[in-house]
Amino acid sequence: MKLLKQFYIYLSILVFNVLIVVLLVNLFFAALLNLGGNSARAKAPASGRFAFTEYSEELKDLYPGLKPEEVTALIRETGSIPLGYRPFIQFGEKPFVGKHVNVEKFGFRPVANQAPWPPDETKKSIFVFGGSTTFGSGVTDYETIASWLSKRLEEMNVNGVQVYNFGRGNYIFGQEVVLLQQLLLQNHVPTLAIFIDGLNDLNHVSGNPAFTKKFTQVMDEGEISTSWKLFLELPISRFFFSGGKNAEANSPEDSNTTSDKVINRYLSNKKLASGIAQHYGFKTLFVWQPVPVYKYDQKFNIFRDFDYSRFLPYLKPGYEIMATRCLHGRCGDDFLWLADMQENFNEPLYVDAVHYSSEMSKNIASKIAETIIDKGLLK
Repeated sequence: MKLLKQFYIYLSILVFNVLIVVLLVNLFFAALLNLGGNSARAKAPASGRFAFTEYSEELKDLYPGLKPEEVTALIRETGSIPLGYRPFIQFGEKPFVGKHVNVEKFGFRPVANQAPWPPDETKKSIFVFGGSTTFGSGVTDYETIASWLSKRLEEMNVNGVQVYNFGRGNYIFGQEVVLLQQLLLQNHVPTLAIFIDGLNDLNHVSGNPAFTKKFTQVMDEGEISTSWKLFLELPISRFFFSGGKNAEANSPEDSNTTSDKVINRYLSNKKLASGIAQHYGFKTLFVWQPVPVYKYDQKFNIFRDFDYSRFLPYLKPGYEIMATRCLHGRCGDDFLWLADMQENFNEPLYVDAVHYSSEMSKNIASKIAETIIDKGLLK
C-alpha cells in the first residue's frame, strides 16, 4: 500500500506538471499569434471609416426626419439582424422585429402599403431582388428602394400593385436568381421581377456566396473527431497547422480581367433569369446600381477616406468595363443603367461607405418607376 501510495503521488505530480507545461506552451503560442496579428494590423495601411456605429453630426443631412437617438437605434438595429441557413441559397436574414427595421417570416422586408403574403393572384405584384443596398441597410423599412417604389407608383396613379422587398445582405445575382426559383416553386409568380445589382458581384468576384468558406469548413470537418477538433483549436496547433489557411489566394489576373469575368457571369445569369421569366409569363427589369466610386464627386462622399481600392478593388474597373458593354441598349431592352445617375448630385448620398440614404433610395426608385411605366412592364 505504501508503494502504491508513492506511485500515485508521483503520477499525480507528473500529470500536474505536464498540464502546467502544456498550458504555459499554449499561452506562449497564443501570445505569438496575438503579437503577429497586432503586427499585421499595425503594418496595414489606414482603411478609413466604413460606417458610424452611432449618430454623428456628419450624418445629420442624411437623416432629416430622425432624432440623433433614433439614428443610433437604427444603426444598431441594422447591425443586429441575425442570419440563418437557407436551402439552396445558403443564408438569409431571420425574422426580426424592431422599431425601424423588420424582416417578415416569409423572407421579405416590409414596405409602404405592404400587401399580405402570399400575393393576391388577381392583382399585379413586383418582387424586388438585390443585396443589402436593396434590403436597405441604414434606412428604415419605409425608406428602402422597394418602399419608395411602392409610393412612387401610387403617385403615378398605378394603384394596387403589391411590392415585396426580397433584398438580402451580401446576395450576389446568382443567389437572387435561385431565390426567384424557390418562390416560383411555391407557386408565387410575380408580374414583374426587378434585380438591382453591381456592387456585390464585383465584391465576391469568385461567384460564390459570401459565406461559402464557412460552409465548406463545416462540411470538410464533418468527419473529424471532436477530440481532434479540440486539439486543432489549441494555440500551438493553430500556430503550426493553420498558417495561411484563411488567407485568400492572390489572383494572378489583373483587375480588368477579373472584372470582365464577373460581368460575363452576370450576363449569363441575366439570360437564365430572362428564360425563366419567359417560361412563367412574367417580365423582368435588370438594374445596374450606382456605387460611390463611379461618377460621383467624392467631395460629397463623407466616407471618401474609406480605402475602396483595397477592400473593393474590382468595383471601379468593373463599372468602367460594364459601361462599355451595356450602355445604349447593348444589354437588352430589359436592362436599366443607373450607374451614372449621381453624376450631378452635389450632396451626400451614402449613410456608410456603400449603402444609400433615404433620398438616394427614393431617386433610384423614381428612375425604376418611370422605366416601368415607359416600358409597360405591368401590362
